[in-house]
Amino acid sequence: MQIYKVFDSKSEIIFSPKKSITNSLNINHLSEVSKYNEINKFHFNYITINPLKSIQSWYSDCKFVDASGGIVIRDGNFLWIYRNGIWDLPKGKLENLEDFETAALREVKEECGLDSSLKIEKLIYISFHTYAENSKKIIKRTHWYEMIYSGSENVFPQAEEGIEKVKWLSLEESIAKSNESFKSIREVWNSLQI
Repeated sequence: MQIYKVFDSKSEIIFSPKKSITNSLNINHLSEVSKYNEINKFHFNYITINPLKSIQSWYSDCKFVDASGGIVIRDGNFLWIYRNGIWDLPKGKLENLEDFETAALREVKEECGLDSSLKIEKLIYISFHTYAENSKKIIKRTHWYEMIYSGSENVFPQAEEGIEKVKWLSLEESIAKSNESFKSIREVWNSLQI
């Protein structure tokens, strides 16, 4: 059963064939979200037999962007980047005719200065979040992979992408950084089976 969560501004909307969270409101249309936000309700369910198609329909006025990234593990530590004042996981947009796995490997290598010993273990999560860019509303779908790295622990931030730091962090530090990061990153982190 496919279930997707869209992080839309302050709201979290789950698109699923059946209700998946009991303390959230069922909604029938995206326009209901802002009405409920006014009374401090931010968690919603939309019941649909085809969650992905419903997301595409609901957000048809948005530009769809595909991206890929990963949680990289090396000797029990996890790779984090610091960009725009927040700890994040490495990721980036797909290039023309690129598949999700190829993009994930390329982006993580570029953003963190890793070599070809970076390997994908498995897909762990697909996230959706909205944002605005040049007054155009965008919805980004990101495929997240669990990755293993056996190369040097030396890492180098991709400064031209605004990345200030790249660090290997312990499990405890990673849990703390995930709780300080974006809600969507926290969701990705929590999907990792450790």
